Amino acid sequence: MKIYKAIFDSRNFSFEAYGETETLAIEHLKRGLNNHAKQYGIERNWWHDYAGDIYTVEITLGACYRDNAPILGATE
Repeated sequence: MKIYKAIFDSRNFSFEAYGETETLAIEHLKRGLNNHAKQYGIERNWWHDYAGDIYTVEITLGACYRDNAPILGATE
């Protein structure tokens, strides 16, 4: 089974969210970024200028990863 992880690294924090599809992972991440803004009392769209820095990684459950890449042979 595969899932997706969306990642955004800001100057102060590293954010990640997971979803069954790449689109859902990104949607969950963006919702989390908006909630972060609310929690810290900053503008809700603070991250919009950096939206291009969001990236996703496909994850296979049961595999071992190093720096977001699977280690070959680690799924047996």
